[in-house]
Amino acid sequence: MKEVKFSVQITVKDMFAFLIHHSYRGVSLIADAIVTFGAIGMLLAGFGKGDPVKTVALILVALLFTVVHPLQLYNRARKQVKNNEVFKLPLDYVLTDEGITLSQGEQSQSITWGDVYQVKEYKFQILVYTGRVYAFVWPKREIAECEAEVKKFFKKYLSEKVAGKSVK
Repeated sequence: MKEVKFSVQITVKDMFAFLIHHSYRGVSLIADAIVTFGAIGMLLAGFGKGDPVKTVALILVALLFTVVHPLQLYNRARKQVKNNEVFKLPLDYVLTDEGITLSQGEQSQSITWGDVYQVKEYKFQILVYTGRVYAFVWPKREIAECEAEVKKFFKKYLSEKVAGKSVK
């Protein structure tokens, strides 16, 4: 299989989407939903009626995971992209039969296909995890011209469990 080359410039929006995907999943998502809907339910049922402290507390709890936490994640994404030198220049990727090479300027790092922990595909990005929390973030707008070839590499070198059923 021939190699595939592409460059990725990570924006605040890309980093925010990654943080949202990483933060709101599994048990955490279920717990957040239970707490949020529980607080809303208690407000609607009149719990704390006449007690402004309880009412304000329930409103804050209801807003915590739906407004406050996403705002915190956006701020974290903004700071990360602004302050981290890695995101100031595009990241260059080369996919080969051996694995993935990431380079920027004079620095380069390679991983084998066996080092890929998991691949997840979302509407606007593909996340290639090299550990539980470390991932290459590939916005689809950046890899649009070679997305089909990238997925061919996933199908050829990664098991369905690693590549994820969502990567088609």
